[in-house]
Amino acid sequence: MKTIITIFLFLSLAFSASAMDGYFKADTVRYKFDKMLIEVASTNAVKKTPHKMSMQGRVEQIQKVLAEMTVVPPADDEMITIAFRDQGEDMWVWNFKEIELSRSKRNTKSLVVFDDGTTFEKDFGRYCIYFSYRAMEMKIFVDDLNDLDFFLSDEFDKKAQQSEDFLKKEYGEKYKKGIIAWLDLRDDQVKAYYQSNAEKNLDMLIISGGIGSGWIKNTFVSDVNFRLGVSFSKKGMFKNLYAIDYSMMYDFSESNDNKFFELNHFVSLAWEHNFSDVTGQDKWYGFSVGYLVKRNNDFFKDNTFRVSVNKKINNTFMIKPELYFNDFFKNVYPGIRLSVAF
Repeated sequence: MKTIITIFLFLSLAFSASAMDGYFKADTVRYKFDKMLIEVASTNAVKKTPHKMSMQGRVEQIQKVLAEMTVVPPADDEMITIAFRDQGEDMWVWNFKEIELSRSKRNTKSLVVFDDGTTFEKDFGRYCIYFSYRAMEMKIFVDDLNDLDFFLSDEFDKKAQQSEDFLKKEYGEKYKKGIIAWLDLRDDQVKAYYQSNAEKNLDMLIISGGIGSGWIKNTFVSDVNFRLGVSFSKKGMFKNLYAIDYSMMYDFSESNDNKFFELNHFVSLAWEHNFSDVTGQDKWYGFSVGYLVKRNNDFFKDNTFRVSVNKKINNTFMIKPELYFNDFFKNVYPGIRLSVAF
């Protein structure tokens, strides 16, 4: 029994550990200065601000690298992107080998117009300095590379602190929905503009059914299952699901004409969590606790419980390693099932 429980716990921990990769950058804030536009996509707009990211030191690194290079100025209809390699949790620029240069056409201006008539150009300037972390991406748009000196000024420090204070006051640090905002920092006071899809709510009721098969007590089993649940979103992604599952299981242990349709019925409470922060790359893991509410043969004993670890492979398939406990935990045996959703 100890071996079975150890294996079960190992599977549970392995599933959870393997799920924690990537970050979904739900917040996008654009900071408009006199000679530049800064775009920050991050996991938390309040904590990942230009002021908190020590931009002065990073710009000094960037300028040292660019001083070793000859960058041919862009044509009138071009933009040059200077991209610094992603270095994981932090970025360190050592030499010109750490960057990539690319040119793109600018046939038309990309504009955003707000309700009061305020207009901003999204791809401002002739140069885009781009660098990224795992939890943040930043683009600095300038007309001239010499404009990067603005980062080293007291004026930038003042404006950046001003914008940080504004975001903290406006949202706090425990907001749940994504922020898509434009901050105009050209005057003494911060002027904020918001895009409507920042408040999108994806919470939903789930009603589904499916079939499954597996192996329990050295016996092939099949089941028909139904689910009623609710899924909650965070910053535009489904993150948590709570559900009640009802399954009718046939075990083939006494397959004859008289008992062919004798099914055992389980009711389970389930919780599942999407550990991924990368949109389009969901990683759902969870567990459920079930009870045998209707017993029709001797395959299961009275008062049978089961505990399942749920791993969602995709929108159709889910695999469930399980432990079954007979007669209020007097004995235990493992099982595994594969469910197919309709």
